[in-house]
Amino acid sequence: MADVTQATGFKRVQVLFREGRIEEGTLLLKALQDEYIALCDENSTLKRQLTEVADVLDLAQNVAYDGQKYWLEDGNERKGPFCQLCYDREGLLIHLQPHGKHWECQSCKSLFMTTKKETHAERKRVSPQFPLVLGHELG
Repeated sequence: MADVTQATGFKRVQVLFREGRIEEGTLLLKALQDEYIALCDENSTLKRQLTEVADVLDLAQNVAYDGQKYWLEDGNERKGPFCQLCYDREGLLIHLQPHGKHWECQSCKSLFMTTKKETHAERKRVSPQFPLVLGHELG
């Protein structure tokens, strides 16, 4: 609808200028410019939000739950583990830290048992990274 309004608005500006009603044409043109700038700003915001949602969905497709914690599977590489509670509640991928025979979340202090599948070598591969924030600033 805005396209039709803008098109007819621009036609009206042309008519006003042809009729020598420069001041009216200038005011209408200024209003159309303001509307165009507002639409461009809204469009940029929507594109950014769409990209953020797509990133969240792409990442979510690579998150695997092993029954108690999450892992990020990137091709043949497995990263993690990540706290199940922080991810489910806040959408945050918080790395769990090895602590004896269990994993500990430094954010919510939850404890997760080490499974037999998780070898000592796999636990050593856990790289201390900052948490990945998902789903924020989408509003």
